[in-house]
Amino acid sequence: MIGPLVKNGIISDGVNTLFAVLIGMLFGYALQRSGFTNSKKIAGAFYMKDVDVPVVMFTAITTASIGLWGLSLLGLIDLGKFYFLPSYLLPMVVGGLIFGVGMAMGGFCPGTSIAAMVTGKIDAMVFVGGFLLGSLLFGDLYPLWNKFYNSDANGVWRIDQLLNVNVGLAILLVTLLAVFGSLGMRKLQYKFWGKND
Repeated sequence: MIGPLVKNGIISDGVNTLFAVLIGMLFGYALQRSGFTNSKKIAGAFYMKDVDVPVVMFTAITTASIGLWGLSLLGLIDLGKFYFLPSYLLPMVVGGLIFGVGMAMGGFCPGTSIAAMVTGKIDAMVFVGGFLLGSLLFGDLYPLWNKFYNSDANGVWRIDQLLNVNVGLAILLVTLLAVFGSLGMRKLQYKFWGKND
């Protein structure tokens, strides 16, 4: 069996959707159990007061990278059939800044807000309403900024290709960056804010 499973005809789109829903529910449960549905915890990452969120994100990125690379070496997945999002550098920078400001102000990202909303948190419901309204507004007014939205196209950027190294070395570099970045952020958190209770 070689992944990706849908593209290789191993499972249907319907089964794939079912897996996505089940995995999403498990992910939401994990967010709740880890405290990531607390808006103070998410907002704390922007002030280096609580760096658990970026540390977990670094861990997820490195785990997925090593896992996918390992599965490809074993011949269990075909990386050539994966879709990589093309980059539009300036629009992505502007979008990232808007997204970051929204996260810092609201204390949620879309995933954590949905998980928090399901638990009945009012602030999460307001946040979800805001990002849904914002998405509708963005779509309705798309003709006003579609030229900028599609500008600065740079194709697919992959670290191994940018640095002209093999995938394994690129993953090692990302892993080292994640480990030392996490340790550095944790050190800054302890220096300025002390340990979390």
